[in-house]
Amino acid sequence: MKRAFWRTPVQEEVDAELAFHLEMTTRELMERGMTKSQARGEAERRFGDVNSVNADCRRFGDQRDRRAERAEYWGELRQDCTFTLRQLAKSRGFSTVAILTLALGIGATAAVFSALDAVVLRPLPFGYSERIVEVLPTRRGEIAGASAPEFIAHRNSHVFEHVAGAVLGSGITLKFGDVPEVMTVGRVSSEFFDVFNVKPTLGRMFNRLEDAPGGSRVTLMSHRLWATRYNEDPNVLGRPIELDGIPHTLIGVMPASFDFQPEDLWVPLALTPQQTASYSELFLTIFARLNPVMSAELAQKASTSTERVLAERIPDRTSPVTEWGTNVRPYVEELAGGFGSRLVILLGAVGFVLLIACSNVANLLLARGTSRAKELAIRVALGAGRGRLIRQLLTESLVLAIGGAVLGLGVAYAMVRVIVAVSPQGVPRLEQAGIDWRVLTFTLALGVVSCLLFGLLPALRSVGPRLQTTLREGGRQSRGSGRDPLRSVLVATEVALAITLLIGSGLLIRSAWMMQHVDPGFDPRGVLTARIMLPAARYADAAAITRTYETIREHAAGIPGVSSAAVISIVPMSGSQAASSVLAEGHDEDAVRPQANLRLVGPGYFATMASRFVAGRDVTRDDNASAPLVVIVNKALAEKLWPGVAPRAVIGKRLDALRGKKSGHLMEVVGVVADVHEESLEQTAKPAFYVPIEQTPENLWPLIQRSLVVVIRSANPSIDADALVRPLRRAVAQVDPSLPLADSRSMISLLKGSLEAARMNTILLSMLGGIALLLAVVGIYGVVSYFVTQRTHEIGVRIALGATPSLIWKFVVRRGLTPIVAGLVVGLFLSSITMNVLRGQLYGVGVHDPLTQIAVGVLLGVVGLLATYIPARRAMRVPPVVALQEG
Repeated sequence: MKRAFWRTPVQEEVDAELAFHLEMTTRELMERGMTKSQARGEAERRFGDVNSVNADCRRFGDQRDRRAERAEYWGELRQDCTFTLRQLAKSRGFSTVAILTLALGIGATAAVFSALDAVVLRPLPFGYSERIVEVLPTRRGEIAGASAPEFIAHRNSHVFEHVAGAVLGSGITLKFGDVPEVMTVGRVSSEFFDVFNVKPTLGRMFNRLEDAPGGSRVTLMSHRLWATRYNEDPNVLGRPIELDGIPHTLIGVMPASFDFQPEDLWVPLALTPQQTASYSELFLTIFARLNPVMSAELAQKASTSTERVLAERIPDRTSPVTEWGTNVRPYVEELAGGFGSRLVILLGAVGFVLLIACSNVANLLLARGTSRAKELAIRVALGAGRGRLIRQLLTESLVLAIGGAVLGLGVAYAMVRVIVAVSPQGVPRLEQAGIDWRVLTFTLALGVVSCLLFGLLPALRSVGPRLQTTLREGGRQSRGSGRDPLRSVLVATEVALAITLLIGSGLLIRSAWMMQHVDPGFDPRGVLTARIMLPAARYADAAAITRTYETIREHAAGIPGVSSAAVISIVPMSGSQAASSVLAEGHDEDAVRPQANLRLVGPGYFATMASRFVAGRDVTRDDNASAPLVVIVNKALAEKLWPGVAPRAVIGKRLDALRGKKSGHLMEVVGVVADVHEESLEQTAKPAFYVPIEQTPENLWPLIQRSLVVVIRSANPSIDADALVRPLRRAVAQVDPSLPLADSRSMISLLKGSLEAARMNTILLSMLGGIALLLAVVGIYGVVSYFVTQRTHEIGVRIALGATPSLIWKFVVRRGLTPIVAGLVVGLFLSSITMNVLRGQLYGVGVHDPLTQIAVGVLLGVVGLLATYIPARRAMRVPPVVALQEG
């Protein structure tokens, strides 16, 4: 379009040139005696194909013009950049503040994006990762574990390309010489590695013959374990490895890219005939790879049909098959867990910070545009077009944005380190977060977008109609009235975004405070926990297992400085889970049974944990295999099974659990304990029941790998419980030197670990809220200061006419508080909409908590008032003579 105004179009130029050549040739031939028609025809014949020549000329002309335009564009761009650098060098204060402001916004956004990219967005390091899913069976819409028959049914259904069953995260004892250590093992079917499309770096995978009862005892090793314990020795293949006291042959080493899995070793699942016929043992996780032509939604419908066909064959099924279903989820979502959604929320929050930063810089550019109005007007008078000026101003904005992006990379690097430091252990792939090409590209894109956000509107305003007025004023320095509503709107926007972030961080801080004051149901001070797993080769029957644990407990209780010791299957806050359906005696056998946490417990556990009994007694040594079956329930389960019944009246009642719906495995309630927060302090206590260890059904021991946790309490609650690890290890070695301690942790550390996820969000969102508050204060100060500067003459007149300093103070402060109040109103409304995203992360406080809203509103009001203090104080001291002279 530009060429059409000042340069002849190529088509017209070519047509005119060709017509000229034909005309000249025609005249020359006519002078030689030809008629006009003969000369014209001969000229066209000599010229050749006019259309072809015309097309070639047009092409050459277009190429010429494009080269000229490119040369002109790059020449003007170099001129603009050179001029911009000179201008910014003259205004070092403006440049520094603008670049630092942008660096905060861009750097924080890039850091959160880096973490989100590492955990969620980045493809998994193997082929077809987007097609890998988990198939989660459901009952009445709630997710349940998978049984072996369910795994086999899905594998044979041909809904998926590959299907595998696995038991992940189990423990196993591996001997390095004479030193036993507990490693994490995955018991997986032979299709497991086909699902993930991964092959060993060394050796091979196990096959279906090895994945069967009685098959060869083989194992695969992670690259991580191979590197740390075997120094990447290539001759390790074929070497015998003792796992749980049983020799296995190492047949393969997995690649380093598969180390995102927590498992150190993999062994064949080898389902037994009893397991493949049992519908009640829900111990498997099913992984699958979608067929290329099938979506997750279609696969979910097809696998639900598979589940319901299987349910029809269950012999003691009492509920309708319509209660069976599946939930097919992408594996990367399961891998990220709840951290993906937390990081998405943080990315949204940091986007608010970036918008605040852009608003601040836009305000600075608007003020700068006012001070440069005369310069721009002169350039217009000398012939510069409006578009040319806009491009110059956008170039300045782009240079600022690039400077902010470059400096923001340093901010991003530092903040990534902060995110990794405050994040809980076990966030998958978070350690891979860093400044790579993806983050560099994202940061550059942020710089360009930021340039448009904060630069376009000020550029349009700066070259608007007011330039003509400025030009007519001649040599006088133009001063506006100071009434620029756009600047106030930008400040109100900053305040609204800042108050939204501050309310979010305030809600999380209040939640953290509430959780810190939650009674967990036990006293964690001076308590150490350590898991022990007994190998099946030496501890085959229940009597040997219970006898060994009782001996270990006695030795642990005899450690100097230990006041008591006990054993339990799962300690609170450890992350392990075990549940069973329960039914109170006398209730309908076919009714839906509630689920309750199952714990196998030894004598003295509740005293060791300092848990409070509401009614009844503790487990004793008399509650053995030959004694009547007894059970202890927590208050939540007692209220669920016998609503309205007092805890003392629950003693003596019986419930059925552990042995199936129609087994009549009734246990008498002998005690009711206070509720314990098993998973985290932010989650309400769930129903739970405690079974004496010696009365544990025989079939449960293999399912829990004959594993229990030893709990010891120091006589001195103020000491660090981790100091008891070595004495406990020696006490266990006195019973069996081949038994290692696994996951030795104090209850204090477990309690803190359960709060790590909430702590991460609280710290990061509070940090972003603080940055937003700082930027908002800078914006408020800038607007009020600009207002005072632009209205110095008016303030001087007011003082000359008798206005007191207090009136001037009110005049300026009222101007500064107007956008603050507007921003507070908008921010409260915006927070009422956006805070719902935090609903699942709050405890003891609602998303519309009035106390938090009032506190944040008061904080921002006070801070905003302080930001107006310096400009208002300067206005009070304006000398009337000086102010009138400036007029």
